[in-house]
Amino acid sequence: MITKTLTTPATYTRSQMDSDRSSIRRLLVGAVINTDFCALLLNQPLDAVSTGFGGENFNLSTYGLEAIRGIQANSLSEFIHLLNEKIPIL
Repeated sequence: MITKTLTTPATYTRSQMDSDRSSIRRLLVGAVINTDFCALLLNQPLDAVSTGFGGENFNLSTYGLEAIRGIQANSLSEFIHLLNEKIPIL
């Protein structure tokens, strides 16, 4: 699979990164506990973000949304690996 590596923009602040990490962690928890939400995240990641899960809203910065938009993965573990290359979440 060919992926495009994003360069973190100079305007991506520490506060935005911390907020994105928090939202992404909650997004991933939703994917772990619900197979339908996981399938949505893998097939239509931006829809998963905008739909939310279990009353959770995932407010991501423009950079966070672009990072997720560019991921094409066949499994949640692959999704997490590719996302972690763009926005270190661990």
